[in-house]
Amino acid sequence: MKISKDLDVFTENKKYPFITKIFVILINPCFQCVALYRFSHFLYQIRLLPLAKIVWYINRLIYCCDIDYKADLAGGFRLVHGLGVVIGAGVQSKGKLTVYQGVTLGGTGKHRIDDKNKKIYMPVLGSNVTIYTDAKVFGPVQIEDNVVIKAGSLVVRDLDFEDKSKG
Repeated sequence: MKISKDLDVFTENKKYPFITKIFVILINPCFQCVALYRFSHFLYQIRLLPLAKIVWYINRLIYCCDIDYKADLAGGFRLVHGLGVVIGAGVQSKGKLTVYQGVTLGGTGKHRIDDKNKKIYMPVLGSNVTIYTDAKVFGPVQIEDNVVIKAGSLVVRDLDFEDKSKG
């Protein structure tokens, strides 16, 4: 399950992982925000759209974090100080993703065609991507594996590992 991978990411490198998992579940607002996103996405997948939207709205009100229930984020998603994060409906991640405060991932209205002849409107993120504070990623861009996007960056073109220092 994706939520168990998310929990593992929140508790990795801790001295007492079992106790840490209990504390993360009970009192970590960033994990709770991710859990609510997972629940709303599950409701969306089973076509309970009004309930998915209600859970998304509750998440937005309580945690000031707007992660659309239509976004397809792989397991291993971690928010660090998640206030002000906005993740649009068509955003996809393929693996571990770490997002800091104020990050925006969204579209520009433009699209491109992927390998499967499907229109892509929003960012597609590879595995092990880290996006630091107040970075913005807009449009149908491809972010490859192991890329770090610096704080305050504006990304509107594809990035691969060699481009990571350019942010």
